[in-house]
Amino acid sequence: MLVRTANPVEAIAYGAIIGGALGNVLDRIRFRSVTDFLDFYVGSTHWPAFNMADVFVVSGVGLLLIAPWLSAKLKTGT
Repeated sequence: MLVRTANPVEAIAYGAIIGGALGNVLDRIRFRSVTDFLDFYVGSTHWPAFNMADVFVVSGVGLLLIAPWLSAKLKTGT
Protein backbone atom coordinates (compact mmCIF):
# COMPACT_ATOMS: atom_id res chain seq x y z
CA MET A 1 0.00 0.00 0.00
CA LEU A 2 1.51 3.27 -1.10
CA VAL A 3 0.11 6.52 0.15
CA ARG A 4 1.02 9.87 -1.34
CA THR A 5 0.48 12.87 0.83
CA ALA A 6 1.64 16.45 0.62
CA ASN A 7 1.56 16.55 4.40
CA PRO A 8 4.85 15.33 5.93
CA VAL A 9 3.22 14.88 9.36
CA GLU A 10 0.76 12.39 7.88
CA ALA A 11 3.57 10.57 6.07
CA ILE A 12 5.45 10.09 9.35
CA ALA A 13 2.25 8.94 11.07
CA TYR A 14 1.46 6.37 8.37
CA GLY A 15 5.06 5.16 8.44
CA ALA A 16 4.92 4.63 12.20
CA ILE A 17 1.60 2.77 12.00
CA ILE A 18 2.70 0.51 9.16
CA GLY A 19 6.13 -0.08 10.71
CA GLY A 20 4.67 -0.99 14.08
CA ALA A 21 2.09 -3.30 12.53
CA LEU A 22 4.76 -5.04 10.44
CA GLY A 23 6.93 -5.45 13.52
CA ASN A 24 4.13 -7.23 15.35
CA VAL A 25 3.31 -9.37 12.30
CA LEU A 26 6.95 -10.42 11.89
CA ASP A 27 7.15 -11.34 15.57
CA ARG A 28 3.98 -13.38 15.19
CA ILE A 29 5.39 -15.21 12.15
CA ARG A 30 8.88 -15.84 13.58
CA PHE A 31 8.06 -16.64 17.19
CA ARG A 32 4.33 -17.50 16.97
CA SER A 33 3.72 -14.81 19.56
CA VAL A 34 4.38 -11.14 20.15
CA THR A 35 6.68 -10.53 23.09
CA ASP A 36 5.69 -7.59 25.27
CA PHE A 37 8.89 -6.65 27.10
CA LEU A 38 8.09 -3.19 28.47
CA ASP A 39 6.39 -3.71 31.81
CA PHE A 40 5.75 -0.86 34.24
CA TYR A 41 4.18 -0.26 37.60
CA VAL A 42 2.64 3.08 38.58
CA GLY A 43 2.74 2.94 42.35
CA SER A 44 1.21 -0.41 43.15
CA THR A 45 -0.85 -0.46 39.94
CA HIS A 46 0.42 -2.67 37.12
CA TRP A 47 0.40 -0.97 33.73
CA PRO A 48 -0.34 -3.34 30.79
CA ALA A 49 2.81 -4.73 29.15
CA PHE A 50 3.66 -3.60 25.61
CA ASN A 51 6.50 -3.54 23.07
CA MET A 52 8.08 -0.92 20.81
CA ALA A 53 5.89 -1.89 17.85
CA ASP A 54 2.85 -1.05 19.99
CA VAL A 55 4.44 2.30 20.85
CA PHE A 56 4.87 3.12 17.15
CA VAL A 57 1.29 2.12 16.26
CA VAL A 58 -0.21 4.21 19.07
CA SER A 59 2.12 7.16 18.39
CA GLY A 60 1.28 7.05 14.69
CA VAL A 61 -2.46 7.05 15.37
CA GLY A 62 -2.05 9.93 17.83
CA LEU A 63 0.01 11.88 15.32
CA LEU A 64 -2.56 11.19 12.61
CA LEU A 65 -5.30 12.55 14.86
CA ILE A 66 -3.46 15.84 15.47
CA ALA A 67 -2.01 16.11 11.93
CA PRO A 68 -4.60 18.65 10.68
CA TRP A 69 -3.86 20.94 13.62
CA LEU A 70 -0.08 20.54 13.21
CA SER A 71 -0.30 21.17 9.46
CA ALA A 72 -2.25 24.37 10.01
CA LYS A 73 0.37 25.51 12.54
CA LEU A 74 3.21 24.72 10.11
CA LYS A 75 1.51 26.59 7.24
CA THR A 76 0.80 29.73 9.26
CA GLY A 77 4.16 29.62 11.02
CA THR A 78 2.71 30.25 14.48
